Amino acid sequence: MPDSKTAKTKPPNVIKALGRPVDTTKSATILNAARHEFFNIGFAQSSIESIAARAGVSKVTVYNRFKTKEALFAAAVGSECAVMRKALSVEATSGGTIRARLVHFGMEMVAFLWRDEMVRFERHLAVEVEHNPEIGLLFLDAGPRRLHQALSQLLDEAVADGELEIDDTELAAEHLSGMVKGLADLERRFGANVSMAKIPDPKAAKRVNSAVDLFLKSYGKS
Repeated sequence: MPDSKTAKTKPPNVIKALGRPVDTTKSATILNAARHEFFNIGFAQSSIESIAARAGVSKVTVYNRFKTKEALFAAAVGSECAVMRKALSVEATSGGTIRARLVHFGMEMVAFLWRDEMVRFERHLAVEVEHNPEIGLLFLDAGPRRLHQALSQLLDEAVADGELEIDDTELAAEHLSGMVKGLADLERRFGANVSMAKIPDPKAAKRVNSAVDLFLKSYGKS
């Protein structure tokens, strides 16, 4: 019979279970359902019950994974904007001239913002923020501010590579994104006949190229 010292050093015969792994596919399904609800009918009109039904899961499952409706909203917006951030990543924009990379950014940004679904979402959000300002802050943190950081990072990389001369890349990112959106951004919000039916849209392409040229005149290497 082994002594106590031997018993302590002998490997156990039973391995403890580590618990059931999180089903990331189910989480993605919930986020897709939430995105559809929030972006098409708004935050106030959406409910955990309707989102769970669309995702084909129980209400308890949604709460277990996202805790609150507000947290689910932030996650859904973040998931949507992750597509844009991926398009703006250093890897996606590597290669080619700095001008080509910035034009790529501008066209991706326009295509992302001008989708009918995004226009509906922003209109719903503007109404809901009047009653619940916290929703607006959740949207800003999960979406626009993250996209702004992605563009700032792109500019940081260009500065480090000696392609641009910028003291404040966050401010420069505001300059570029503002020029890219231009008047057309207001027109789409207020129902003007602005469409991305043609991709690349000729008017959008002209504005983006002009914005990048002006940007490079200010920040490009002389």
